[in-house]
Amino acid sequence: MGRGLIALDRLVAFVLGLLLLVGGAAALAWKYDVFADAPSKVRITDAPTVVTEDWWPWATGAAGIILVLLALAWLLRHIPRRRLNRLALDGSSAEGRLSADVDSAVGAAAQVLAADPGVRSCSGHLITDRGEVVAELKTTINPDADLDQLRHSADRVLTELREMVGRDELRTRVLLRTARQQTATPRVI
Repeated sequence: MGRGLIALDRLVAFVLGLLLLVGGAAALAWKYDVFADAPSKVRITDAPTVVTEDWWPWATGAAGIILVLLALAWLLRHIPRRRLNRLALDGSSAEGRLSADVDSAVGAAAQVLAADPGVRSCSGHLITDRGEVVAELKTTINPDADLDQLRHSADRVLTELREMVGRDELRTRVLLRTARQQTATPRVI
């Protein structure tokens, strides 16, 4: 979320919270007769004529749909994004920000790992997981893949990725998924 959205979020939450507090306090004060001059019943004289109009159901339905869409948009803006595309590099300062497209580097590492004979496919993304930056490689392997060779290949690829990115806090994760059937035709590399 950007700073503007965070500020708007906090302002709207504060105003709504304040309105609910004041409304709740006023309702309690009215119930327990804190204000002697307050009437015991509230009458809205125009309400019976307004709700019988032909446009009333359409207006309340449209208002409800608008409120639901606003609420959904509000909720969707607050879903935390796990995927990253760029990382700030060392040397960034107030004068300028240095960044690198590390997601492309992770994708390239996935392509290199996919060249291993026991790997059927591999894709990679840069994500945040519990506050840490993680290069995640999702790998589908053949049922008869040599896991020791695959481990060596993954170690080599991930070491090269760490050297390329140059960030000590970069964590790596290789998720292995075994294919159900052996490939019918051998791969040519």
